[in-house]
Amino acid sequence: MTESATIILGLGATGYSCIRHLAGRERLLAFDTRETPPFLDAVRSDYPDVDIVDAASWPDALGEASRVVVSPGVAMDHEAVVSAKAANVPVTSDIELFLSAAHRPVVGVTGTNGKSTVATLVGKLFAAGGRNVGVGGNLGTPALDLLGEDMDGYVLELSSFQLERLDRPRLAVGAVLNVSADHLDRYPDLASYAKAKRRIFRGVQRAVYNADDPRTRPDDPVPAIALNGDPGWCIEDEELVIGGRRVKAEALALNGRHNQFNALAAAAIVHLAEVEIDIGALVGFRGLPHRSYLVAEVDGVSYVDDSKATNVGACLAALDGLGTGEKNLVLIAGGDAKGASFDALRDPVRRHVSRLVLIGRDADKIDAALGNVVPAVRVDDMSEAVAAAHDAAGSGDTVLLSPACASFDMYADFSERGEDFAAQVQRLEHGQCPASTEVSPS
Repeated sequence: MTESATIILGLGATGYSCIRHLAGRERLLAFDTRETPPFLDAVRSDYPDVDIVDAASWPDALGEASRVVVSPGVAMDHEAVVSAKAANVPVTSDIELFLSAAHRPVVGVTGTNGKSTVATLVGKLFAAGGRNVGVGGNLGTPALDLLGEDMDGYVLELSSFQLERLDRPRLAVGAVLNVSADHLDRYPDLASYAKAKRRIFRGVQRAVYNADDPRTRPDDPVPAIALNGDPGWCIEDEELVIGGRRVKAEALALNGRHNQFNALAAAAIVHLAEVEIDIGALVGFRGLPHRSYLVAEVDGVSYVDDSKATNVGACLAALDGLGTGEKNLVLIAGGDAKGASFDALRDPVRRHVSRLVLIGRDADKIDAALGNVVPAVRVDDMSEAVAAAHDAAGSGDTVLLSPACASFDMYADFSERGEDFAAQVQRLEHGQCPASTEVSPS
């Protein structure tokens, strides 16, 4: 009789971390519908005992399977997942494997926007408090690669895709920062997406949520801090109130008002984890690349890389966070809209933006929604975008790359897009201004 096997579905970084974690403990099969998945060669080289399954042999593999570990990049309505469920094979995830193996407290952070910044800052505040914690999950290091006997705890950034396949995460602290339209190519509506986010609160000991966003509120009663709903944890009169202590917002190294909220959220999470908050570490945190990150100031104009704004909600946060209401922003936007509507940007664009520079596949869709609000130009690449923005901006203005779209129509990912923006800005900084391109109004 053939020994039952665990199937790893998806051979990206997460799938490879699952194989590394389980290898030698049980029989493993691996399946990916892509012809050349990114870690296929690594699996064949490092784990030759793992059998690679193809589409033709998938039904037979299910007959041998005790469970299927589904990577977050694989949708739960994918035919491979559907067929596994139909065959009554349990479906699980890398995060479930991690939670079963982690014997230290785990903090989870989710939200449409800001979760990477908050998770990273929480990790730094734990470290400043003398705690040795691993930080990863949807951010950087796969969760299973964080496991170690010397760890005091873990901080996971969790996406909706990871949360939707968890039953009861059982976290020490869980946080939902905000919920706005995103991934509507994977969810039927915003309510379904928000429900997936709130799964982080299942079995949680303590919670942090956003009192200004009802979609973030836990469905069941749990000890919680309601940010901007609790007078001890709010932003008031240009100050952060952190457990009753007041910190000037201008003292933060983080850029923008939306990041003031992120700093407040991180402090609340650390407080609920019963670690003393190091205010110096909090205010000194400069943020992450591609997230409202100041690249340079050239001729009195600030150039800010917010390439991680791959959805409308993130762009809206950046506009409201960096805008003064005096049209101080030149906005570079566009890419793959993922089925989103841009109507929510009309008012903030009208208040904060003097010129739109549109790029990418869905530039016409953005123009149709916003082109009658402020002047807009269409360009072909990032070099032309920075040149057009440079021409439109004046001293005291900010050129903001906040695309409100995914990058896959032009780049490998948002990081590559942000790096291209930074490279073009550096040309400006060194007096190598891109040639100004004649562009027609959209």
